[in-house]
Order: sequence, then structure tokens, then C-alpha cells
Amino acid sequence: MIIKRINTLINTISQSPNWEIKITILSFFLIQLVSFPSYSLKYDNWSAQYEKSLNIFSNIDHGSGLSHKAKMNVRITIPIIIKILDLSPFGLIILKNITGLIFIYLILKLFYLIVEDKYLSILLTLSCTFIGFGKASTVDPSQIFDGLSLMLVLWSFLLKNPFLVMISLIAGFFNDERTIISTFLFTLYYFQLNKNLKTKHDNRYPLLAFLSLIFFVCCRAFMQLKLGMNAPIDGVGFPQFLNQINSISIGYFMFLEGFWIIVLYSGYLVWSTNKKDPLFLFTIVSFLIGSLVSFLVFDHSRSLIYNFPIIFFGLSYIKPLLEYNKLKKIIIATLISSALIPTISFGGKNSYWIHYSLPTQIIRMIIDKY
Repeated sequence: MIIKRINTLINTISQSPNWEIKITILSFFLIQLVSFPSYSLKYDNWSAQYEKSLNIFSNIDHGSGLSHKAKMNVRITIPIIIKILDLSPFGLIILKNITGLIFIYLILKLFYLIVEDKYLSILLTLSCTFIGFGKASTVDPSQIFDGLSLMLVLWSFLLKNPFLVMISLIAGFFNDERTIISTFLFTLYYFQLNKNLKTKHDNRYPLLAFLSLIFFVCCRAFMQLKLGMNAPIDGVGFPQFLNQINSISIGYFMFLEGFWIIVLYSGYLVWSTNKKDPLFLFTIVSFLIGSLVSFLVFDHSRSLIYNFPIIFFGLSYIKPLLEYNKLKKIIIATLISSALIPTISFGGKNSYWIHYSLPTQIIRMIIDKY
């Protein structure tokens, strides 16, 4: 009965005006329901970003690479936004949530571009509300802005204006250099997407991504060599990988949750059809390398989410090879699996974080444990 009502609701929304906006809002509130952050308006919770905003091109910490504050020496996107807009901690929380809304909307747009079906694209978008990268913008209440980088790189992929594409990518790179991983996977995906689309998605993304990367590398070199801005990398490397090798399997699994069904099934189709697809094989190898590199740092769950474009690649591959009903069953299985598997973030050898639901947070506030 409940499933039928949900199915009716989705069908009704998909046939209504502004269905994309309605699903975006619904997905956003679903994220808040299942993973509500412990927001804090205290300055100390955001102090590093504000300290950096006072002097963009200076070091705020001379510590090791194990210090998150030290890594922020060269991550200047959020401090620039704070300086320009004069944002308070409340303003930063609003920024996070606006970023999350835009990201959901962009995910829905790309899913619809791939599957060309409103109902299926809605199911896929709802699946994203239950996994880490889908709620990266809102789930962390502190000065971590991975969601902004994910939104910017996805936005750059869908944009048509070359200038805006480059601005989005450069802002993403300067927010967190791991955005390069997402950009590389989207560059490969650009070729896969255009193989399947009747109307080509031609925004010259590979060229613009390359130019943006060159600009970023030159700027980072100038900042570090000429301005003396530190970018410590100690604490990053193979020893860290070995120290948390026990977390690799669970880290991989929790990264995509139900979406592994789509990614693994695309690999199965390549294997079973004996279809030699160089682009597919190169993308899979790139994904494996990029995701394994994530375990060279302590916060590997955060690093893994930058590999999220692999789900679009897998979906684009299986869509033309499957009839509608079979594709629908796979997507429903993805949604159910993602909903049933809790979102858990990992760091280091034995550290993990489980996100609180909104009802749990209300109880914590009542008993003054918020």
C-alpha cells in the first residue's frame, strides 16, 4: 500500500509543471530527515575560514599535513566568498544548504539527460539523498565544503558558456584540489555521453578542463613559491594507506552504497558481451586508481566522494543495452539498497561517523545533548 502511494506520488509529480523543482525540494527535505547536522553558530566552529578571509594570501597554520587548518592555507574559495559577501556563520550554513539544493537539481538534470525518462530520473535522484556524496553539502555542520566542489564540477559539466565552465572549475580546484579527480572522470564521461546522445552535449569540456587545470597549477605554484603559502603533505602517502588498509573494503562499499549495483552491472555487461570498449576500460582503471589514492589520506571517505561521476558513466553504458522494465528494476534496487544502508563516514584505521536523523536530533536537543 505504501509503495503504491509513493509510486503514485512520483508519477503525479513527474507529470506536473516544474516537476524538477518539486523533486529537488522533496529530495532536500528527505536529506534533512535522514541526516540532520548538529549546527553550531559559534565562531570557533568556523574560525579557520574567517581567519583565512582576513588575509587570503597568507598562512594561517604552519603545522603538518595532519592539520586540516594547515591544508586550508591554499584553499581560498570559501574565504574569498566570506570576504566578498561578509557572511556570518549563519550565512555559511545558508550557503551550504543552497549549494545542496543546486547540487540535487543538477544531479536530476543529468540523470534525465541520460535516461530520458522523468520517472527513472526521479528514482535515481532520490537514491542520491541516502548516500554520502548526495548530501555532502549539508551533512557536515563545520568548515568543510566538499559539497561546494562537487556542485561546481557538476555545474561546469552541464554549462554551455566556456567562461563560466572555467570559473566553476577553478573555484572548485581552489576549494579543494581533489576536485581534479571529479574533473578527470567527467572529462572521460564527456566522450561516453556524446556516444549515446542524439543531440551532442558539446561544451568543449575536455579542452576547458585542461585549460582550467593549467591555470590552477600555475597559480598554486606562484602562491607557494613566490608568496610562501604552505601546502603541507606530510601525513599523506603509502604509510597512511597501510595504516588504514583494514578500512578499504568497507570504505569502498559505503562510498556508493546502492549505486554499486549500476556500476558493477555495467562491468558485467562488458564482460558478458565480450565487448571491447577502450573508453570503458580506461575509465574503470582511472576510477580504481583515483579511489585507491583516496586511502593515502586520513579522511578517505571525504576523498572517495570526488569519484562520484563513475555512477553517470555506468548508467550511460547500461541504458542503451537494457529494455525499459529491466533498467527500471535495477534503478529500484539501487534506491531500496541506498535507503536501507546507513551513511557512515570513515577516517584512519578505526574512526567512523554515523549521521543522525532529524527525529534523533530533536531528542538530543530536548535532553540538551545537541
